[in-house]
Amino acid sequence: MMLEVKNVTKVFYSNKYEDLTALEDVSLFVAKGEFVSIIGPSGCGKSTLLEMIAGLLKPTSGDIYLNGQSITGKKGNTAYMPQKDVLFPWRTIIENVMIPLEVQGVKKAKAKQEALSLLPAFGLEQFADHYPEMLSGGMRQRVNFLRTFLFRKELMLLDEPFGKLDALTKMQMHKWLLKILEQLKQTVLLVTHDIEEAILLSDRIYVFSSRPGKIKREVVVTLDRPRTQEMITSSAFIEIKKQLFDLLKTD
Repeated sequence: MMLEVKNVTKVFYSNKYEDLTALEDVSLFVAKGEFVSIIGPSGCGKSTLLEMIAGLLKPTSGDIYLNGQSITGKKGNTAYMPQKDVLFPWRTIIENVMIPLEVQGVKKAKAKQEALSLLPAFGLEQFADHYPEMLSGGMRQRVNFLRTFLFRKELMLLDEPFGKLDALTKMQMHKWLLKILEQLKQTVLLVTHDIEEAILLSDRIYVFSSRPGKIKREVVVTLDRPRTQEMITSSAFIEIKKQLFDLLKTD
């Protein structure tokens, strides 16, 4: 397996308040080329888990492996796109996109050339010299996604990437992401509150309980690929959606 999370627990200790157990004994895996989602109630530790996989937090107990090697508490092994928009407002779109390549030591001219070559695939070729404030929320998320992709890591971690978008823009982004993922063959672990989003994009879905977060069930999405928005009204899609709703409401 590419990613293995083994018996991970995370406790936040406090001198002033009661200790908070965010996650308890969580084990999951992501195979190469898979798109896996995590859904669950607010505050169940979904984002905390992504931060631990990204090496930004260290588990209280348990281990995290990438291709058989421990990455517990180690940064720089995955590409991580947080909930918050992290584009620098003083840099143009192309300058923002170039950042991962610059961090990797690629010379500026070459980094710009490589970034420019990918803009068309992400629908950004007309916006290279724009500033983030000039773009819509959906277009900004495309920039964030491309910048995350350019970290060139096998595993991409996405934390509620479309959570702040309106319904129409989100639907357009899903359509775009389905198309781009078919091209990239990227391995992805997604955290989302959106059940339809999880079903539409995923091969498998882990359903978390309320805090402390534990895995209640792993649901395999049997819908054929390539996926389309029209699948949302199919009986197979609706059946999976009902199963996930039932799991969440019985918490």
